[in-house]
Amino acid sequence: TLTCSPQQPNGTPMPVTAVVSKFSSSIRKGFTRFADFSGRTTRDEYWWFTTAVVLASVVLSLLQLATGFSVLTESLSWLFSLACLLPSLSISVRRLHDVNRSGWWLLLLFTLVGLVLIAYWAVKDSDPGANDYGP
Repeated sequence: TLTCSPQQPNGTPMPVTAVVSKFSSSIRKGFTRFADFSGRTTRDEYWWFTTAVVLASVVLSLLQLATGFSVLTESLSWLFSLACLLPSLSISVRRLHDVNRSGWWLLLLFTLVGLVLIAYWAVKDSDPGANDYGP
């Protein structure tokens, strides 16, 4: 089942320090394994990394609006987007591996039906045990 607040396996809410630790660990792993398209990534790691990238993008967009789209903020935004492209692709491929799907399924993002299917797989729980892509 999906919940709105992070919970421990026993169902109790996670302490704030544990949430911050998980958040920073997921970001670190996402950027450390930026070109690793093999193996698996858990649903938590995928969503924490995605949340961080989206939040940073929103902050940069607000900064652009506040400065009237100055050359500096435009450059920062482009550099951030470029820096996140490969890590975002690799973590998405590893997330698909976690639900026993090939990374080539990401090409479905170019279709409306594919967008829904990829979103479903992104929120789906991990396959238990080993699958075609690792333990």
